[in-house]
Amino acid sequence: MFYNTHHYSHTLKIFIKKYCPLVSFLIFTLLPNYATASVAGKTILAKGEVNATNNSSQDVRRLRRRSEIYSIDSIVTGNDSKAQFSMTDGGLITLKANTEVKISGYQFDQDSKQGSATLEVISGGLRSISGLIKKSGGDYQVKTPVGSIGIRGTHFAVEVVDDNVVFGVFSGNIDVKLKNEQILSLGANEDFAFASVNPVGQVTLMTQAPPSIAAGLSTEQSSDKQSESSEQGASSSVETAAVNSESGQTDSDNYNATESEESLDVSFYNESELQGISGSPIAELIAQRTGTLTYENIIDSSISSTQGTVGDLSMTMTIDFDNGSVPGGSISFSDQQGEWFAAYSGLINVDQLELGVNFASHGNKKAEGDISAAFSNGLDEIIGNFHLVEVENKQINAGGSFKIEP
Repeated sequence: MFYNTHHYSHTLKIFIKKYCPLVSFLIFTLLPNYATASVAGKTILAKGEVNATNNSSQDVRRLRRRSEIYSIDSIVTGNDSKAQFSMTDGGLITLKANTEVKISGYQFDQDSKQGSATLEVISGGLRSISGLIKKSGGDYQVKTPVGSIGIRGTHFAVEVVDDNVVFGVFSGNIDVKLKNEQILSLGANEDFAFASVNPVGQVTLMTQAPPSIAAGLSTEQSSDKQSESSEQGASSSVETAAVNSESGQTDSDNYNATESEESLDVSFYNESELQGISGSPIAELIAQRTGTLTYENIIDSSISSTQGTVGDLSMTMTIDFDNGSVPGGSISFSDQQGEWFAAYSGLINVDQLELGVNFASHGNKKAEGDISAAFSNGLDEIIGNFHLVEVENKQINAGGSFKIEP
């Protein structure tokens, strides 16, 4: 016999309300109401203290990798914290430390590929690569204390600095409708790509990215090059996880991102190879590049596995300089128990690569992991390291370092 699940759910709710008033009160009143909210995205990196507040119930929950965020959430990052989210339309959003962003609406229909999004940056900094909502002509707006941004491009940043708001465009264009009704246009088709606006609407145009958003990090966060390189790249898997929609918790809430980050060995990096991590030369080179480039020639590597000798190493990484993204990449190699494989994607954080593993396996076993990378020798090489582990048996793992070129 087949049941209409919607009818069954509706009948169950009526039964609970009628015969179990206490249970009804607990379920429909005390618990945060996510039933009426749509999923806006999934957490792929939560470093430090990252919390979401249900704007309806004011319920607060801590976000970890794989935690879903909703269309009624406010996201807050603490000191020395950072977060990155993969949105339902394929967009990417990165939040700096001490940031508060309110999601007042993020709707996307996977079938029609249509939707709309409204975000509000209350404090701190946001960096975004817009997804299918904008590409399909949907309404995508970002509100700030000085005005609202209409997105005509794909890669932009916003940061609230004291009482001013700084805007930056790395690909495409944005139109900022200021509170005094003035329109500030920035980007590729304009004379300027960066600007600062004070509370009364006075605009200061800039020819290059200001320090506050030049690397998507505040200056105090970029003092330790090797540490930041490891932390920036340790974006975690964005694979589907079972989520309790009432609590917002995931099946991996006990996971500590720091443990995974510590497993990444940064000894492969040396000072000359880290030339672009906190400086401007690499960023300037990236700004001048267009099109896509695939890095696939391995010129140096050091890989090991708990399951014996490693061989047949293959790797590819495609960089989209127009959109500031890494649309796809993979790494594979074999040990005595079978082939390790990982597919990943991410974005360019001006001079670094923020990557998340989308899928990983070892033989026929499911795996997960992290990958960290940065440009080296100008844009001629990419260096990095990675760590993979079987999901059901953490004792079986592999990892190492690599250097690849086009």
